[in-house]
Amino acid sequence: AASERGKPDISAPFGFNRIITPHRYDSKIIDLLGVKYILSLSDISSPKLKKVFQEGQTRVYENLNVLPRVFFVKNIITGNTKEEIIENFFSENINLLETAIIEDKNRFTELTVGKAEIVEFNVNIIVIKTQNSGDGFLVFTDSFYPTWEVKIDDKKTKIYRTDYNFRGIFVPKGKHTIEFLIGLL
Repeated sequence: AASERGKPDISAPFGFNRIITPHRYDSKIIDLLGVKYILSLSDISSPKLKKVFQEGQTRVYENLNVLPRVFFVKNIITGNTKEEIIENFFSENINLLETAIIEDKNRFTELTVGKAEIVEFNVNIIVIKTQNSGDGFLVFTDSFYPTWEVKIDDKKTKIYRTDYNFRGIFVPKGKHTIEFLIGLL
């Protein structure tokens, strides 16, 4: 709703039911949601979209700014309310590939940006291999839900609600195997 309105307004009504037809392709929220391709029946002019295919009237555009499914960030900022977090999405000063917004009031140390790769993805388990030269914060753009748990090298750790709806975890320096598991509570 905020993405379509072009402002940090998450109040009802939301303007859609089961089918969402986005029109504001330049929104950072579209990039964060992992929207890599957009189908259109008309031409779209946007510096972040590249037409990759057309058949008849159907055009397929690739989003050149789409964020990866899992990535490390350099910075963390905190938000106390959902409205405050959404407000940050519309700030020109925030790059969501470099900065995560979490619901926490603690002070955080400096972060390093490492490498992350999803090596297994199933209904009840997601396995990610990481490597970083210092402590880092990993963003995983799957929905946050309280029944998910996470283990880093078989040690349970905390999942932070990140960027309004997703998951994030602190990852110590080094090479690690991270497992997101559901149904263990």
